[in-house]
Amino acid sequence: RSLILPTPPAHSSCPLLLKTPATLDPDDRRDRVPPINEWLSSVQVGDDRLMAAILDGIRVLDFTQVLSGPTVTRYLAEMGADVVKVEVPPDGDITRNSVTRRDGRSGYFVTVNRGKRSICVDLKDDRAVELLLSLIDGFDVVVENFSPGTIDRLGLGWDVLTARNVRLIMCSISGFGETGPLGRLPGYDGAAAAYAGLSSLNGELGGEPLAPPSPMGDVLTGMNGVTGILGALLWRERTGRGQRVTTSVIESYLQTHDTGLQSYSVSRGEIVQTRNGRFHPLVCPYGIFRAGDGHVFIAAAADRHWVDLCTAMDRADLLDPEHRWNDRAIRESEPEAVNQLVEAWMISLPTRDAALEILQRHRVPCGPVLGVDEVVEHPDLRQAGFVRTVTDPILGTIDVPGFPIHFSEAEAGFDYEAALLGEHNVEVLTSPAGGADRLAALVKDGVVTAAPTGRPSNQARRIEPKETPMR
Repeated sequence: RSLILPTPPAHSSCPLLLKTPATLDPDDRRDRVPPINEWLSSVQVGDDRLMAAILDGIRVLDFTQVLSGPTVTRYLAEMGADVVKVEVPPDGDITRNSVTRRDGRSGYFVTVNRGKRSICVDLKDDRAVELLLSLIDGFDVVVENFSPGTIDRLGLGWDVLTARNVRLIMCSISGFGETGPLGRLPGYDGAAAAYAGLSSLNGELGGEPLAPPSPMGDVLTGMNGVTGILGALLWRERTGRGQRVTTSVIESYLQTHDTGLQSYSVSRGEIVQTRNGRFHPLVCPYGIFRAGDGHVFIAAAADRHWVDLCTAMDRADLLDPEHRWNDRAIRESEPEAVNQLVEAWMISLPTRDAALEILQRHRVPCGPVLGVDEVVEHPDLRQAGFVRTVTDPILGTIDVPGFPIHFSEAEAGFDYEAALLGEHNVEVLTSPAGGADRLAALVKDGVVTAAPTGRPSNQARRIEPKETPMR
C-alpha cells in the first residue's frame, strides 16, 4: 500500500513529517502512543523512496458547497486525501445545476469536485446525523461552510465532534466571520468584496464600481482553509490533538490590498485610492495598454523596468540624465503623459503579439490580455500543465486549471472524476448503517438518496489503493 506517517508521541514535539511504511493500523495511529525511541526507530532516515501522494491516508468529511469550501477539499483531494462529500437531497450541491451544463452535468460542479466521493443524506433527519456521527472516528478532517451556527443546530458542531474524536480537525468557512454583526449575513463573494473595498477599486475613473470578474475571494478563502488545515495537521503530529480552524471570505479579500489600506493609513487619510480604469492610480506606467489588435499589460514603474521599456521603444532620449522622467516620482506625478507616450508606441506596432515579442525580448514585465478561448488553447500554458484536459463520464472531456502546487518528493494533481449524487452511499454507509438491509431501509425512508447510476466508480480505487511502486 501507499506510504503514511506514524504519529509521533504527544511528548515528542517532533517538527518534521517524516516518511515511514504503513506498519500501523489507522485506529492505532489515532490511539496508540509509542515510546519516542520506538517511533524514531520506525522512521526510514535517508530513504529515497517517494510517497504516492503527500496527504495519502488523510480522510476528509466534506459538508461544503459552491466554491470556497469545495476549493479546500479539492486541494486536499489533489494532494491525495480521501474526501467524502456530504450532500443533501434532492439535488445535492447547488452547483450541480449551475452553468454551464451538458446532458444535465454541470461543468462548474465537475471542475471543483473532482476526486471526491459523494454520499447524500437528509441532515434534518436524526438518523442521518447519527449515521454521520458514527463515521467521525474514521476521519481526520471535517470541512464546512454553512452559515455560522448551522452545523451546531444540525447536531454536528465542533463540541460534539471533538468529544468523539480528539484528533479531529474541523475547518469552518464563513463570509464575514463568526462574531460581530456581520457574522449573521449570507456570505457571498461579491458581498465580501464590496465590504472589503475591492469593488470600489474596480471600474473606470469616475464610473460605477464593479464586482470582481471572478469569485477570487472564494478561491483565496479555500486556499487559506487548506493552509490552516495543514498547519493543524502538523500541530496534531506534535501534540496528538486536533483543533478547529476558521477563516472567512472578507478576511481573504482584505489580504489582497497592496496599496489601498497602507496608502490611506500612512498618508493619514490624504490618499484614498479609487478605481482608475486600465491604469494603476498610484504607480506609472503600470496597467493595460492598447496594442494593434489587442491589449498588453505592462508593469514598468520601477526604475530598472523603465529603462528596459525605453530601450524596447528605442527612446534613448528618455534615458538622458537630464530628462525629468528619470525621476520616478515625477513620472508618477504625470501619469497621463507617460501612459499616452507608451500607448502611442504600442499602437504603432501591427499586432499585440509583435509588441509582446519586443517587450519580452527586453525583459519588460508584461503579458497579453488573453480571452478565455486563448487561455484554453495557449500552447505554453498547456505544455506547463497550467491548463489541462480531464475526462468525465458525461461531459466526455473538460478543460480545468492544473493543480498549482508541485512537490519534489510527492505526487499531486490527479485526474479524478467528479462523483454522481450519492454515488458512494453503499461503499461508505453500509457498515455504519449496520449492514445492507438497514441501509436499504434508510433509503426507503428517504434518509439516504442517490441519483440513479449504473456506472462503476472511478473513486473506488481510493478505498483500496493499488500497489504503488517505490521509486
